[in-house]
Amino acid sequence: MSSKTGFDSVPAFDCSNWLSWFTRMSQKLWAYVSGLITKSALESSVPATATSCPTTAESIKARNDWVTEDSAAIGYIKMKCTKSVVAGIPTIHTTSKEVWDGLKECFDKASAATVLQEICKAFSFRLSGGDPIDEISKLTAMFAHLEQCGFMVPDFIQASILIIAIPQKWDTISIWLLSYYSLDKLEYSIVANVITRKYQHLAGVS
Repeated sequence: MSSKTGFDSVPAFDCSNWLSWFTRMSQKLWAYVSGLITKSALESSVPATATSCPTTAESIKARNDWVTEDSAAIGYIKMKCTKSVVAGIPTIHTTSKEVWDGLKECFDKASAATVLQEICKAFSFRLSGGDPIDEISKLTAMFAHLEQCGFMVPDFIQASILIIAIPQKWDTISIWLLSYYSLDKLEYSIVANVITRKYQHLAGVS
């Protein structure tokens, strides 16, 4: 199990940040919350038969180790949830997978507010005029989040949003793109590549 330090950068889940919280937490706890690591069954304590074998020290230790690690996983989940979220976790959920699946069932749904928030973030996105690679990646992630919410942004709209984000000092890019490509041929990847090449040219990057 990861140390507590690995969770320091994960914000607390407060019902409004499910997508980012889910992604970051699942990366750290996936082996347990996915059921990939399951509880080792205690071997039967009855005498060995064709279908059973006696309890061993190894099997007891394996089960106890699993319980310890899975309990730690539950602790990390609750530690990264607000008190109101923790209060809503049913006490019948006794394993980290049950806790995780319960949260997912309640919150892994795209609300209108979530979709609107992501749309506003995308339309307000602007390039700084510096190296655009990381900045464009952030916009790409916004569109990916919207898709996860069941809201697919058409490619030419994505391309248009990225053109709007071009800084004024690069306005020749916008003019060229809009004069060279018709709306049905304007693709997000094309706009991203043109912007990146323009920056690399100005920066003298081969």
